[in-house]
Amino acid sequence: RVREQTAWALGLRGDERAVEPLSATLRDSSFEVRSQAAWALGLKGDRRSVEPLVAALQDSQQEVRKQAAWALGLKGDRRAVEPLVAALKDPVPDVREQAAWALGLKGDRRAVEGLNAAMKDESRAVRKNAAWALGMIMIKDGRAGDKIKDLDLNLDLNLDLKFNVDQDSEGGEPKPKAKSKRKPATGSQN
Repeated sequence: RVREQTAWALGLRGDERAVEPLSATLRDSSFEVRSQAAWALGLKGDRRSVEPLVAALQDSQQEVRKQAAWALGLKGDRRAVEPLVAALKDPVPDVREQAAWALGLKGDRRAVEGLNAAMKDESRAVRKNAAWALGMIMIKDGRAGDKIKDLDLNLDLNLDLKFNVDQDSEGGEPKPKAKSKRKPATGSQN
């Protein structure tokens, strides 16, 4: 617990000298400490943390991989794009979701193919983050629009993005609200 709190404190400090000790902490025996170190490195602007964070995407513990993806999203370094695209295939939905979010922050068109595939993910959260990421890429790189194939979001996803959902009566996933059966008026009514 002390090592975990130390990593947390080092993350909050603006001192870039903490990057090397935090990077080394990504190899700690405790996954909680490794996860906290990945989080802390995300707060550091130093590019030296990119390679250790990329390596942490292969950690045996999902929480470490998730934090590493989050941290890489905050880095302006393009070296993280391809490892984050690979993380879209992680067996854990939370890691895939975080990787999609991170790729959205990057706005790099090299992520489009992987994000297009993530639009078909079994996890609703992954699909939502992939849609958001594709939108961010289109905003940042207008030329990427022609490569985005699956941004025709289904009704369910469109409604979720507009916060227009009802919760399933059994507490399950959100379901779209019922639409009115009335047809819109199309002209003058005599």
